Amino acid sequence: MTASVQSTFKALIKDILSLPVWIKQVIYMELKEELENSTYKSCINTISKRDLLQLYIPKLTYTGKKELEHKTNKYDDNIYAFLECAFQNFSIMETAINNKWNLHECSKYFLEAINADLITTPSSSVVKGTALYMSGEIRLGEFFVKIGKISIEEIDNALRTQKGIEDSLGDRPGLAEILVSLGFLTKNETEGILLLKEDCHKYFNPTIKN
Repeated sequence: MTASVQSTFKALIKDILSLPVWIKQVIYMELKEELENSTYKSCINTISKRDLLQLYIPKLTYTGKKELEHKTNKYDDNIYAFLECAFQNFSIMETAINNKWNLHECSKYFLEAINADLITTPSSSVVKGTALYMSGEIRLGEFFVKIGKISIEEIDNALRTQKGIEDSLGDRPGLAEILVSLGFLTKNETEGILLLKEDCHKYFNPTIKN
């Protein structure tokens, strides 16, 4: 095994927590104001920590442990980097940061490792569903079906409604808008995941240096 890499995110948090209280108070107030007065709030209030993809810690299977030990070179280097982070008990967020990946890229490697039986499948349907949506393997409607928020019948209804509006008005509303208008989902539920999807291609670029 290679030596454990330092968690950039933990280092950043450590730097923030070591600041004087009079500075941390301002940081808290600024973050609170931004989160409560923007669509970011929808990302916070609609999901528990247990179901948050970014905090999920992948677990190596027996096959994954053996592959990491012997490296048969059956897999891409990124998969081995992912497995190394899983061995170190890094979360998805820490894994992405330490490998300089964005959430989209990390989700792809996460799913590839699951499909190859190198890591265990998450018990949370929300964690896996989010990874599938962030990686681009499924669309918004499929995401909500997979996590049990709506049924296949409801998504079919929404798609028919969407097509009907497009045919009659020549304008195609977003599926999220339709799902909310039909009462199948709340605005917060759709806004939160769409905002995460919009930002999943962005990289972590800390301004605080160690």
